[in-house]
Amino acid sequence: MKNDEVLRLFSIYSDDLYRFALSYIGNQCESEDIVQDVFVKLISKPLIIRPEQEKAYLLRMTANLCKDHLKSPKYKANVDIDTLGDVIGISVDYSKDDDLLFKALSQMDEIYRMPIYLHYYEGYSHKEIAGILKSSEATISKRISRGKEELRKRLEE
Repeated sequence: MKNDEVLRLFSIYSDDLYRFALSYIGNQCESEDIVQDVFVKLISKPLIIRPEQEKAYLLRMTANLCKDHLKSPKYKANVDIDTLGDVIGISVDYSKDDDLLFKALSQMDEIYRMPIYLHYYEGYSHKEIAGILKSSEATISKRISRGKEELRKRLEE
């Protein structure tokens, strides 16, 4: 992929990819590294991405890199389990309610957190999320439903 095209994609999607990686991993620095890795891969490989699929393709790449990161021995050796959900201070323009919601969301299990984030924060349909996360549409629908119930319980506490 040409550098100009990668720069264009970066300027359009880097913030979205960062927020997605942050919600997946819960660490600002590692999320930035993952987003950087996405764009390094784009530069190093001759890819052609259709304009209507750019964001979905980049989110899928980000999700795959996040999964690889979470499986890596380096991550497992360095993570403090008590601080996984602590993502306070990600942005100064979040309200107190937004911060509480994001904290509750970040403490949820990954299988519920990712579909909820993609549906409510990024506006993807269940079918599109199924493609991004490589699951069936019925599975995504059920995970969103169960995730909303879990999130409701967490917020009531």
